[in-house]
Amino acid sequence: MMKKEFVFCILCFGASAVFGASIILNEYNAVAGSEYLKDGGSDSYWGTVSGNGGDWFELVVIEDHLDIRNWGLEIAYDDGTVTPAGNTLWLTNDLIWSDLRSGTIITVSEDMADDVSYDPANGDWWINVNANDIGSDTYIEAQNFPVNENDWKLTIIDEGDAVMFGPAGEGVFCSGGISDTEVFRLESDPSVLTTPFSLGYDDGGNSTFGSANGGQDFRDLRSVVPEPATMLLFGLGGVLLRRSKR
Repeated sequence: MMKKEFVFCILCFGASAVFGASIILNEYNAVAGSEYLKDGGSDSYWGTVSGNGGDWFELVVIEDHLDIRNWGLEIAYDDGTVTPAGNTLWLTNDLIWSDLRSGTIITVSEDMADDVSYDPANGDWWINVNANDIGSDTYIEAQNFPVNENDWKLTIIDEGDAVMFGPAGEGVFCSGGISDTEVFRLESDPSVLTTPFSLGYDDGGNSTFGSANGGQDFRDLRSVVPEPATMLLFGLGGVLLRRSKR
């Protein structure tokens, strides 16, 4: 498919736009199953593979100690017909969602198994949950979901259906386009200033499933949690040496 030119123009702010959001969309994969990232691009986790890891999208937590139990992830896209298609993935009441630290990365994937080893105090800031029809239903409902290049958008809602962020993605701008060999990503630092209309959102030919996008700095968000404890090493003669873990 020929890539549509990604053009920004005057933005019209909708009533559903949320400023100072507690959690945001950071990236999604629009690469079709039979395609590869354009221009020889690759993903920091998947490498260079057909489909670039399948259907997945990535969120970043902005508000510290955030509780997102029973929140919903509303997906909408234009499937080429007059009527858009969409669905909502509901997070469960599991404790993993009850106390998220700012700077946490959450990926929702159809093809990768659940990974909730999450431990910010020891440097693990990533949660991946598996959503598909044969999923466990432990952390997110067991339901397949689409991610594609057809004006795909995500809206994050709380358990009372209030919009917490979004809609964000392709089609929020007056014009523009993501091809089926690209990802949509935030290229600026995620913060309380990030909105669905942030000019940091762009298309690209490289992706970073489960980690900060190229050019992003998470140090401010993650400063709420001290770096892993100082390692104490004893040198010759019992002299105490200190080395901070990086």
